[in-house]
Parts: sequence; structure tokens; C-alpha cells
Amino acid sequence: MTVTGIIAEYNPFHNGHQYQIDWVKKELKSDYIVVAMSGDYVQRGTPAILPKHTRAKMALLCGADLVLELPVQFSSASAEGFSTGAVSLLDGTGVVTHLCFGSESGDTGRFLLAADLLNEEPAPYRTLLKKHLREGRSYPAARSLALCEYADAFHLPVSGREIAALLSSPNNILGIEYCRAIRRLKSNIAPVTLKRAGADYHEQDLCGDSAPSATAIRSFLKNHSSFGLLSDKIPKEALEILLSRVKANAFVEEADLDLLLHYALLSSGDTYGEFLDISPEIAARIKNRLNEYRGFVQFCDLLKTKEITRTRIQRALLHLLLGIRSAPQRVPYARVLGFRREALPLLNEIKKRGSLPLITKPANASSLLSPEASAFLEENTRASNIYESILCHKSGKPFKHEYQKQLVIL
Repeated sequence: MTVTGIIAEYNPFHNGHQYQIDWVKKELKSDYIVVAMSGDYVQRGTPAILPKHTRAKMALLCGADLVLELPVQFSSASAEGFSTGAVSLLDGTGVVTHLCFGSESGDTGRFLLAADLLNEEPAPYRTLLKKHLREGRSYPAARSLALCEYADAFHLPVSGREIAALLSSPNNILGIEYCRAIRRLKSNIAPVTLKRAGADYHEQDLCGDSAPSATAIRSFLKNHSSFGLLSDKIPKEALEILLSRVKANAFVEEADLDLLLHYALLSSGDTYGEFLDISPEIAARIKNRLNEYRGFVQFCDLLKTKEITRTRIQRALLHLLLGIRSAPQRVPYARVLGFRREALPLLNEIKKRGSLPLITKPANASSLLSPEASAFLEENTRASNIYESILCHKSGKPFKHEYQKQLVIL
């Protein structure tokens, strides 16, 4: 049985995601596709535009067989934490044989080479990394330069120029981190990379491309009232769901965090450094600039520096808002958001072969989980309830507690 895992946010689902699912079915001959999907918050440190059950339904309608939630403690983490959580989730099912990820390269061998190098961290590489950090570069920039110089100095099969190209794209960086996680976890999952089609990850414009970036789609939704241009950018089933949500004002943006974040900042006192991803430097900047706070986006712009990226700031502030102080090494359970009825045999196999408790009803999960895992679930539940409260305030719909939400079954 071939079971392919996909790690995704689907924020929102679009033609590029459909292309990947179709390719996996055709080229890998996969019997099932299991998606490890970010919950209500995504890796760049912001809320997802649509709630997780809605995005899970989009994925299932467009060909996925099973959607598992990547909890917020991992879905809002750095590339390394995000990847480690997602790979550990897929590996813990006991059934996933392959991991397919999109990249600008399409060469899995290069990703594995870079992953092994970063996992091993040879002494000359560490020396180069420290040098570039001392010179004031951000960690991603310092790492890229150090890898490039190391590759050329030691005549690796991949040149420094090729390494630089590999590290120039967020998709490639995530691909390397997926491979690093597979190696660290000693997983038997085989990584397979698919060369991306369509617009660049950061592209803000729809550009007439039939496979635009999720960033471009979100930007378009913010700035337009007529959505006809999206008709050939998003699969029909997913587009109908997206537009119905937008018309009902049932979606979430960064600006919707403005008041909640200000409250969290004011009430946290001098404890900023207790929260995940908040370094002493970031804590000091928050304290010194707090009186200038106007909103989430504005404050992130205010706090970023040459050494601290905007995305790092977003993640730090989101963790403070949600009260997240730490994350474990691995996801401690597999929570099902939805599945296709044809995938019931797969669920049975996961129950037999998986190393993680399979959660379909969070309200009843305590009997399956350790005290630490139960506390982890409760923290994720609280974060989802905060998301739900924002959504209900905007749309006027009644609040529904996380435990009351039904699985998506098609």
C-alpha cells in the first residue's frame, strides 16, 4: 500500500495544491493521500484566512483522503519546528510511505544533501555561521552564506551557487527541513519533491497565472469586491466555499488580532520573555515601543530589524497572544479533521500500526492521552476557541466550542 503524506496550510486551497494532489495520484500511484494541515494558525505567525474544518473540507473535495491537524504549537513555529511537527505527525500514523513536497528545484537528492549537512553541522560550517552572525546578518542569511562557502571550500557535489539557489525560496527551505526531520526521526518515509508550477510563493499579484500563490489570493480578496478573476485560479469546489465565507464576512485577517494582541501585551507586564520565540532582544523592543502600538501589522513592522525578520516577530507576538510558552519535540497525538468514507480502511490501519493516539472526538481524548499530551491538546483547543471568537464577532454567527465541531466526512 502506497500512502503519500502532504504537509500543507491550504490558506486557501488553489490550483497549485490541486496539481500536487493529482500528480501524487498519477505519478506515485498512491492508494491514499494523508494531509498534515495547519490548524487555525499558520507558519508565518498569523491566523489562517478560513477555519481549519473549512479548509479540510476543501482538501477532501479536491482529492485528499484524510486530513490531520498540525497543532498551533507547531503550525506557527519556525521552519524547523513546523517541519519536525508535521513529519512526526505523518510518521506517527505508521502508514505513510512517501512525503511529497513542492519545490523550485525538483531534485530530491540536493535536499537530502543539504539536510545531512545541516544536521551534522561540521566544525568549519559552524565557524562560518558564527562569523556571519557576528557581522549582524539574520540567521537565515548567515546560514545561507555559510553553507555556500562551505560547499565551495570542500568541493561538495552541489556548488555554493546551487546552494544559494536552493535556499532562495521558502518552499525549498521547508523541503530541506522536511528532509532534516525525516533523518533526525529515523523515519522510513521516502521524500519526493515535485517542481512547483505557477507563481512564486511571495507573489502578491494574480498575474493572470492559473496557479497563483496563496499570498496573491489573500491579497486579492482584501482589495477587491468582485471575484470573477479567481474562477480559473481555484478549483470550483474550493472556490464556492471560499466565496461563501468571504460574502458572509466569515474569514480572519491579521488586523482582526489588533485589540486582542494589545490587551495581551499590556497584561503581560515584564513576562514577554516567557513566551515561545521571544528572545531577550525582542522582549526589550516590545517594552520600549509598546506605547507606539497601533495594530498587529504596524507593530510587527515597528519591531523588525535587519537581524530579526518580520515573520519571526509575527510568530513571537502570536505566541504571546495565545499564551504559548513551549512546544514538545513531536506531536503527541493525531487529530482527525476529516476524511473520505473510502478511507475508512486507512483509519483502521492507523489504529493498528500507528504510534500516536488517533483522536476523532477531542472531548473524549483524555482517556487516550498522557497528562502532558492532554495539556498540549487543551492549549491548542484554547487557541482555536480564540480564533472562533474572532470569527463569530465578525460574522455574527453564534460561538461554537472546539469540542462541539463535527468531523468533515465525505
